[in-house]
Amino acid sequence: MLPLDNAVWTALTTKQAQQAHSSALARRFPPEMTLLGALAANTPMAFDSLAQLIQRDAVTLYFTAPPKLTPGWDVIRAVELHQMVQETEVPPPSAESEAMPEVIELTPVDVPEMSVVYAATRPGRTLCPRIQKLGQFLGIRQQGNDDGKLVAMGGLRLHLAGYREITTVATLPGHEGRGYATAIMRNLIDRIHARSERPFLTVRTDNTRALEIYRRLGFKERTRLYSHTIQRTT
Repeated sequence: MLPLDNAVWTALTTKQAQQAHSSALARRFPPEMTLLGALAANTPMAFDSLAQLIQRDAVTLYFTAPPKLTPGWDVIRAVELHQMVQETEVPPPSAESEAMPEVIELTPVDVPEMSVVYAATRPGRTLCPRIQKLGQFLGIRQQGNDDGKLVAMGGLRLHLAGYREITTVATLPGHEGRGYATAIMRNLIDRIHARSERPFLTVRTDNTRALEIYRRLGFKERTRLYSHTIQRTT
């Protein structure tokens, strides 16, 4: 099995093992950082291990085929994702992108504004308040009449040998089409390359606008993932 075949498990047993909540055949991040968890294999014994880590919290698992969950779990959310890896060099920025607003580093002080952008682009979901513990987040603030409000963001999450994940790229509705997501992506890609690592990400299969941006930046679909957010049956 290659590292990206079970990327969450790989991260939680290697580069990010210090952040893992662990039992025999299951791992998860602290839910205040991200809901992601992983199984060593999709087996009843692994789900039993996961149950030892879960009380009333939800956990998000990625599968490479539509899963058959063992009894005792409720599915809260299920979506299909493309896992994408950057395969080709990023084209040079156009003249228009060189005039983009400054990309800044975000800090825990910015979490309330990050949460607003997240909720506006992912209805019904909530930003994990300590997600920045997993990697640097960047943002763009609107200049002019909007009093410097945060209008776009993106950051780093999973880390495994040779790879770094870009995550939570979002632009506040009403501010799309200005190249903000591309500017943030380019900055994150540069940071990953500076460490001699390759960027990868996941994106919903129906998010055509994001897919277009990522393909333009050299990302290609590697595999399809089935994301299930689950919770213990009460």
